[in-house]
Amino acid sequence: MMELIIPFKKTNFSPDGVNLLNGKFILDIQSEWERDFHNKFNPYYANLLTGHPLAMKRLTEYLAVDRSKDSNADFGMELIDGQIDIDTNLAIEKFSQTKTIYAIGSRFQADDEPIFLIKNKHLSEEILVMSYYSDSEEEDEKESVPVSCGFLIKK
Repeated sequence: MMELIIPFKKTNFSPDGVNLLNGKFILDIQSEWERDFHNKFNPYYANLLTGHPLAMKRLTEYLAVDRSKDSNADFGMELIDGQIDIDTNLAIEKFSQTKTIYAIGSRFQADDEPIFLIKNKHLSEEILVMSYYSDSEEEDEKESVPVSCGFLIKK
């Protein structure tokens, strides 16, 4: 699987999303994460950003559109039985008092491709995982390379 582990410690950020170590706002750092991912897995670009619900809550706070009032936004869809299921998330949202933000725009790709936001309670709250997900069988076949021992290795 193509994934990049990103340190995301709460103590490294101010409440307004500025990294205390380098003075950069979270969106500028997102661009660096995407560039690093693409450099490592070229020609692929990241299209998923996964984090523990508490990490996603911090991301929500850092990127709040209107800081003058409380936002009812919530970044990241829930995994359903360990899988991405947008339809179930949309159905759940109808009964929620918060508005789920399912994706943010890429800060690296020129055409502002979406990066889908996923919550995973099994991750540490001090990391984010940037990855590439394909829901196309044709693309999955391109990513797989057979080897003589009978295993399939993902690039």
